[in-house]
This record gives sequence, C-alpha cells and structure tokens, in this order.
Amino acid sequence: MKKHDDYLATSIWYREVIEDPYQVIAEYFSYVSIDSFRKKFKGVLIAIEKDKLYRTDRPTDLLYDFKMIESVMNAAFIINHEKKKSPLDISPSDAFNKNLYCGRYSSHTDWDYFPRSISMKEFIDPYLAFKKFFKYKEIGEWKNVMERIFEYAITDASFFEGGLVFDALSVYFHLTKLFEAAHLIDVREVTHVGGMIKNRF
Repeated sequence: MKKHDDYLATSIWYREVIEDPYQVIAEYFSYVSIDSFRKKFKGVLIAIEKDKLYRTDRPTDLLYDFKMIESVMNAAFIINHEKKKSPLDISPSDAFNKNLYCGRYSSHTDWDYFPRSISMKEFIDPYLAFKKFFKYKEIGEWKNVMERIFEYAITDASFFEGGLVFDALSVYFHLTKLFEAAHLIDVREVTHVGGMIKNRF
C-alpha cells in the first residue's frame, strides 16, 4: 500500500507540493472549461488510435495541458484520501439548477457545462466519482496511462502499432467523470482562486 504522499514519487510532469488541493482544481478551471477539457481529451484519444499526430496544439502546449491534468489528478488523489462527502444537501430535483454546475465563462452555454459522464448519485456527491476513479486504477497506473497517451499523441504511430492493450473508451469515461466531478466541487465549494473572488450567477 502506498503512503498518502507517494503521488509525488509517481509524478510525470507535475512536481510542485500541493498545499491546497481545492485551489489546484480551481486554478485549472480558471483557465480551462469542462467543455474544453472534454473536447481536447477526446481529440487526443482519436489521434492516438490513428496513424497521425495530434496537430491541434504544439507539443509544448500539449505537454502543459498534460501537466495540468496530472495536477488535478494529484489534487483529487489527496482529497480522496480524506474520504470527504458533499457538504451540500442536493436532491435529484436540483439537476437543472445552473448554480450547481455552471462555470464562469460567459461564452459557454449551460449545456456546455452540464455533466454527461457522472451518475445522479455522483452529481449529488461528486466525491463518489473520485473514489470510483482511483478504484478503477491506482494513481501510478493512471500516470503510466497518461504518459503513454502523451507519447503517442506526439508521434504519427497508433498505440495499436506499439502493441499496447488500451481501452480508450474506458479511459475517456473515467477521466471525464473525474474532471466533471472536480468541476462540480469547484463550482459549489470554492469561492476564490488565489485570493480573487470567483464570479457567481
């Protein structure tokens, strides 16, 4: 069994010590919307299934994106160890209350923010999705998967050519579930990013 802080030993790109995991999540979503995350990660997975590079971004930009994805995974790992539950009393009838799921980018619609991968139970308590994410794969396994995805995204070979056994759909589903849950926690529980109050509806 790995110790609580062994996530640092398995870091690929993100090596800063995390003092407040909620601020790591808030910082990520202050730059990237959940809709943008879903589209980009799906594009990366499509690229690695084919014999082509992921050409939407420069490799250095993609490296930065993966570093930030790893930072959210690390933050979720820490929060998951705290065995937290949602402090809010949310019911299924609240599913379309945009204050519970909409981010702060006015250029996005309510539909862009609406979670697509999580269950109703996870919508009510997003911490359940963190638990399922790390039950599916341990943190070290997730980081190995992400490293391989990045490697194949910046080459013109598919992961099939590399002889990898890779369930892209499951990886997309679980990672999207984690990020949607993190987004919900950010919207509902985090009031500031680096001391700056977040805009609210």
